[in-house]
Parts: sequence; structure tokens; C-alpha cells
Amino acid sequence: MTLLPWLQGPFEGLQRSWEAGRLPQGLLIHDAPGAGGLQLARGIAQLVLCTGPRPACGECSACRRVAASEHPDLLFIGPSEESKLGLILVDQVRELSEQLALTSYEGRGSVAVFSPADAMNIQAANALLKTLEEPRRDAYLVLHTAHPSRLPATVLSRCQKLKIRPPDRDTALAWLQSQRHSADWSAALDVLGTAPLQAADADPAQLRELRDDTWRALRDLGSGKLDVVRTADQWTRQDVGLRLGCIENCLTRQILAGAGAVAQSAELGAGAHLPVPVLDINIAAAFTLLDSVRETRQQLTTALNKPLALERLLWRFHRSPGGRGQGVAAI
Repeated sequence: MTLLPWLQGPFEGLQRSWEAGRLPQGLLIHDAPGAGGLQLARGIAQLVLCTGPRPACGECSACRRVAASEHPDLLFIGPSEESKLGLILVDQVRELSEQLALTSYEGRGSVAVFSPADAMNIQAANALLKTLEEPRRDAYLVLHTAHPSRLPATVLSRCQKLKIRPPDRDTALAWLQSQRHSADWSAALDVLGTAPLQAADADPAQLRELRDDTWRALRDLGSGKLDVVRTADQWTRQDVGLRLGCIENCLTRQILAGAGAVAQSAELGAGAHLPVPVLDINIAAAFTLLDSVRETRQQLTTALNKPLALERLLWRFHRSPGGRGQGVAAI
């Protein structure tokens, strides 16, 4: 298995731990969405199950079966089809625990991967505790999640944490270009953030169109030409999560650029304007709007009137201080 470039360092650390006999039997992989933590979990399975000269060789039958998800001692636990809420249920964990109480099929151990681990309901998490506390000598449990705070503290305390940082934008773009040269990956990352695996699975042309349409709406909002009610209704019906993510990524990039531009100042004052010509707003306003976008994304998971929640967000942009006229500049 060829690892993603930004996973090579963490994997080498795990490989050294395996060779020294110190690979943790309970490991929590914390990564950002689209950063590839699940691929690292497969690498751990290859370390444990490899039959080659130096695990993980990637060439032996065991490594190839792990890569194809066909090895009998590699167990994946994900959201149950019986759960309408997309949860990992207690019966799944109990079945796994019974399986891990037996010897492995091929005698080299077992690896169980929970992904996303935060999908466990509280009953499932509690059922997992005993296995985490007293694992079979050659059984390894890997919990993969982008949201470790959603797991109970009792589960977190029994796992060693490994945080995988997403690649920087240049590294992500270089990797995506190596996969498909002709696509506009920069626009894709504007929408998705630094999530190269998500970008690779998406249509970059559609993402560019969505980005341009979203930025155009913000431009029209700044000049007073946007029909806020109609736009909020349209966004609610189509790609609202991607659009809000696009705005959030835009604000984040500009905050970082603005911070760099005023790094010589004693502080980031309210008068320091963002230098990137996307949103002509000051840094203080950008932080406030970023909080509003995140709040709206959270509200949309429960709000009965989603268009109204979006209307409120767009009006906040319209009234944001520090920009040209209404606060939002042309893009």
C-alpha cells in the first residue's frame, strides 16, 4: 500500500513502535475530514498481519488482502444499516467482543477498526470499554474519528492518541495534480478546505462552479443586488453544506493572510483590513462572521426553518463593518 505523503511520518513512528513491541492495543487516530486517517488504520493492520520480511511489506498475500479489505482478521465496524441515525450500535460491539475472545484466523492477531468511532452510541461505547481494558494479547483496536470530543472520556482515556494533521495547501494540490493533472484543484480546495481525499472523489468542475456562484452571491450582497430571501431558499435546497464550507474556508484563509500581513503590528486591531480581495472586511469582523457561519452550520442540523437561518447569516454579512459600502466587497 502506497501511503499518502503526509501520512508517511506518522506511519514510520508506528512501525518503530511495532518493531519495539510497543504498538498500543488501543489507538485513537484523530484526523481532519479527507486527510486519510483511515488509510493509516489499514497500514496498522498491515503491520500486525503482514507475513513478509519486514512489516508492512505491502507485497505479501496478507498485505494485499488488507488493502482489499478481504483479510479475515481485519474487522471494520461502521454505522449500522439498522440505525436511522447512522450510529454504531451496541450489538455490533458485543459481536466484535465475542469474535475477539477467540483466536485469530491466521494466528498473527486481529485488528478492529471503528470508523467513524464517534458514531458509537453511549451503549456501544460502554460495551467497548471491557475489550479496551482487557484486550486479547494480539488484538488491536483502532478508533478513527475527526471528532474525538464526541467520544466518552472513559473511552478516550483507554486509547493512545495520534493526531494526523492535514497537509498544507501546496502539498494537497501537488498530490491532487499527480492524480489528475487537468482539474482545477485549487477551486475544489476553496470549497472543501484542505481535504484532498474528498476532493479526489468529487467533481472539481462542479466545485468550481459552486465556488464561483457562492462568491458571486457575496459580491452581489455587498453591492445591494442580492435577493437574500430567494438566495437563502435556493441554497437550502442545494449544496448548503458545501456553500457554507466554501465561505468558512474563504474567511479562514483571509484571516491567516491578514494575520501574516500585520505580523509586525503589536496586535490585530479592528482597523487591520484583510489584504486578499475576496471579502474587504477587517480581521475583527472576519472572526465574528466565521463564528456566525459555524453557528449557522450547527443550526441547520436541527432548525425547522432553515431558509430563515441562512437569511440571518447573509444579513450579518451585509451589515459587517469595515468593508466597502455594505461591508462585503466584490470578488
